[in-house]
Amino acid sequence: MVGRGYHIALSREHAKRLFGQKDDENLRKFLDELIADPGMKKSGRLFDSGVHWDALHRCLTEGELDPAGGEFPLNHVVLGGKQLHQGGDYAAALVRPDMTNFVAEAISEVDEENLRKSFFGLPASYNGAKDEKAFMALWLCLQNLKDFYDAAAENLEAVVFTAKYAS
Repeated sequence: MVGRGYHIALSREHAKRLFGQKDDENLRKFLDELIADPGMKKSGRLFDSGVHWDALHRCLTEGELDPAGGEFPLNHVVLGGKQLHQGGDYAAALVRPDMTNFVAEAISEVDEENLRKSFFGLPASYNGAKDEKAFMALWLCLQNLKDFYDAAAENLEAVVFTAKYAS
């Protein structure tokens, strides 16, 4: 089972603070602070993908929760990019500001029919709901995430995806 996932668009100040974190514990605390900051959501710099991130990464790559799976730029939508955290219970991956535009463009090229085929063909390792309601929620999540990446690209911001793996 997976926990909620968040995409965070980083200002230059946030990026400097992020790279100043020297260990996994401080990195997690810093990212949790950004997620809890009401100003981040209000400014559109925080996107809550709920648990949809799991299916989304699998559908855009090779069906598994492998950060190295799939091809750029679609593998950077969720788990790909520079891995910032070393533990197995938490994900933190960075998409550089010069890559966010490529990710946004790639998302815009994903059509509903192909995403549907990928979703309903997910392997047994995916244990989330696989019905029409879950697919429509996933499709909406992807559309909103495209807008999020468009804004990050326009503002030349890096994006960090983070999620806790629930047990």
